Amino acid sequence: MMTRSLLQSLTGSPLLIGDLPETASFPYEELTLPTETPELNAQQKLGHLYEDALAVVLEASERFDLLAQNLQVQKDAHTTVGELDFLVRDLTSGQLIHLELATKFYLAVGDALPGPDARDNYFKKLDRLRSHQLTLVKNYRDFLPKEFRDEEIVTQQLIYGCLFDHIDSPTPAAPEFLNPKCRRGKWMHIDDVANFFSDETNFRIIPKTLWPVPLPLLTEVALEKWSSKDPLERCVMIRAGDHEAPYFIAPQNYPASSSPTRRFQS
Repeated sequence: MMTRSLLQSLTGSPLLIGDLPETASFPYEELTLPTETPELNAQQKLGHLYEDALAVVLEASERFDLLAQNLQVQKDAHTTVGELDFLVRDLTSGQLIHLELATKFYLAVGDALPGPDARDNYFKKLDRLRSHQLTLVKNYRDFLPKEFRDEEIVTQQLIYGCLFDHIDSPTPAAPEFLNPKCRRGKWMHIDDVANFFSDETNFRIIPKTLWPVPLPLLTEVALEKWSSKDPLERCVMIRAGDHEAPYFIAPQNYPASSSPTRRFQS
């Protein structure tokens, strides 16, 4: 069920970030699920797992031809300047597409948007994406494989994820380039759980492998029970009873390790 839920999220979940000034988002609505569901390696990092899931969907597509995954861009044998997540051919138009994929999760803390690991943040990711990842083909065309070097390549992105507002926040966070229809959730510190939920609330942990999956796609997935009395060393995503949105529960000192953040300027 884990793999099927991940595949479904790729075709049925709204993007966290839509079109950017540099690039448009990939037309993921054109993707279809495979008839058979392969097993994916759930022991790897979430980013790599999600890339493998997208590769399965791309390979099942009748419109897109997956030409390469994790394509290294190297100046020489000792210097790698970056990596193209995917190189895809649109069989309808013949267009060659460099596709970047990410799935990210952020918690609104005042004007800052750190991740569950507070060393990450929305503005840092967006800056890195726009200044490096989405410019690899433009800046390093001469280092691409020879068969693609002289062909026009369009860069596009798919950035999935969810933004979590603090449970006490009067207004939802709206950082630059956020998709207004993105997935939303709520977060709180562990000591606040008792103030917002009754003792009878049925809490279930959403494992990190399933963070990208909207709750309606998890109805048939068995989730482990969670208690607010359990020790908490890192943020956990939970489903709380029949609530429609997910919650992040954070340690009381979160985001103590957060580095200074800034609003991205275009």
